[in-house]
Amino acid sequence: MSTLLQVTNLTVSFPHSGATGPVVRNVSFRLETGRALAIVGESGSGKSVIARTLVGLTGAESVVEADRLEILGADVSTNSERDWRALRGKDVGFVLQDALVSLDPLRTIGQEIEEALIVHGVRGKTERQVRVIESLAAAGVPNPQLRSRQRSGELSGGLRQRALIAQALALNPRVLIADEPTTALDATVQSQIIALLHDLKSRDHGLIIISHDLAVVSSIADDVLVLRDGEVVEYGSVDEVLGNPRHPYTRRLLDSVPVAAAKGRRLSAAGAGDGGAAASFDSPQHGSAPGSAPHHDAPVAPALEAIGLVKSYRGPDRVRRTVVRDVSFRLRAGTTLGIVGESGSGKSTTAWLALGLTDADAGEVLLDGQAWSALPERDRRARRRRIQVVYQDPLSSFDPRHSVSDILIDALRAGESLTRAQRQDRVGELLDSVGLPRRFADRSPLTLSGGQRQRVAIARALAPRPQIIVLDEPVSALDVSIQAQVLDLLADLQRRLGLSFIFISHDLGVVYHVSDDVLVLKDGQIVESGSADDVFFAPQHDYTRALLAAVPELPVRATASVAASPAGTTAFVATSPTDSSASVATSSARSTASLATS
Repeated sequence: MSTLLQVTNLTVSFPHSGATGPVVRNVSFRLETGRALAIVGESGSGKSVIARTLVGLTGAESVVEADRLEILGADVSTNSERDWRALRGKDVGFVLQDALVSLDPLRTIGQEIEEALIVHGVRGKTERQVRVIESLAAAGVPNPQLRSRQRSGELSGGLRQRALIAQALALNPRVLIADEPTTALDATVQSQIIALLHDLKSRDHGLIIISHDLAVVSSIADDVLVLRDGEVVEYGSVDEVLGNPRHPYTRRLLDSVPVAAAKGRRLSAAGAGDGGAAASFDSPQHGSAPGSAPHHDAPVAPALEAIGLVKSYRGPDRVRRTVVRDVSFRLRAGTTLGIVGESGSGKSTTAWLALGLTDADAGEVLLDGQAWSALPERDRRARRRRIQVVYQDPLSSFDPRHSVSDILIDALRAGESLTRAQRQDRVGELLDSVGLPRRFADRSPLTLSGGQRQRVAIARALAPRPQIIVLDEPVSALDVSIQAQVLDLLADLQRRLGLSFIFISHDLGVVYHVSDDVLVLKDGQIVESGSADDVFFAPQHDYTRALLAAVPELPVRATASVAASPAGTTAFVATSPTDSSASVATSSARSTASLATS
């Protein structure tokens, strides 16, 4: 075992940014062959700055100081940009967090990966094409020949993330640095990526994993470094740090893992050591939890109804593929319908059909019992304010030239006729409703944190006073504390305004927490639907069980520390992975674990 990377007393500052001090202070760690180091901590803790420092991407305005900064035995503390370009990709692979803006929308995925091969001297086009396909297949991309000819805008979020991983693996680097490599991935693909990363370790590569999901960390890492405000608060083996944490901050991260009984309760209000009891998966009682949406026994008129939706697209190979097949569902007024399934299962297309943003080949959507999808857009326009959307990546959905106020006023114009003074008052009310100070009206979205941007996106959706909001992966990129606040905000808005939500997410724990009903999609078809409790605690379809079983788990100590289980209840800890009911229970616990890790 040899040392691949050595960092001693690393300090990084940005003196011209207005920051009062270094954003990373005196951080030390080492990475050896065949091992993975995870760096965890809340948003703003310095995780990504460290990752970028190790590939020379902190920017010209940064000041990087270290007693020792070595990669593959070479001192890189004085590297020029030319030196870093020679190192990046060949010796150190880097998987960026934001797949949507990291891939050139004008080039195919194959061209993106080929570029790295060309830069590092792979001249033969045939060899490059073979390695492109091999890299995509290794990253778990289905039908890699087809995907290599598609552009990023034609891929789902999960496929874009896997394309980035394939790009980083193309040159077989000894060190791979992955910044949130599984954030946008569903459970089954996430397990494939975890297996891929394990395979890299077995071939004497070294991994640095940055993740807000401690369950993923525990599945990959050998060592864990916990950051808070740019400083190391705990560093050691994964068993020591996650199994027996010494620092109060680490314990707080672990103790914030929600148990099944947290459904219907405020996540952000729950402090460490709350002592919420874990619930038995044999007879869940979550519907009676304080603040949960009611489980209606009597029929409730649907806010939105889909009947036999079918949608197909023609790919770059000119072959038409059906991506939604005979999908029907009802969204009950004042409730949340969760939609889950693997990447490419048709979740987002189903949402686009519901929104009337794309036309179905067959079937129809009814809004409040009246025709919606069958209408021409000019007739839908007057009712469009009643159904709004919150996108996965709020920053990409904002006009970069606009302030927060401009964004909200633009949405207000689509909903009602207001005077200039009334619009300004309404902007303030919308910021109040999502918990943002009114002074943020003049801010640019570029200056906001991820959680603040998502609150602006929710405020924009609320501006026309809708009855339905479609939320497409609204918290997938947020760390646990911000994620919890956004989920609580959505629950508050739903109770106060009577909103109905369609909630799309790859995170099964989040879906269980927010949903009254759940729809499971596979290859564009519904394989299972029902109440959240029925789908998660008594799944009928093998695919649903496979999804639940694929979710990584935290060490027993970390999971058990959330709450002591009183007599007569069962904690979400499996005793036998071969027992189907235990497996389902464990999977539910694993998925909920992702709600509160950072």
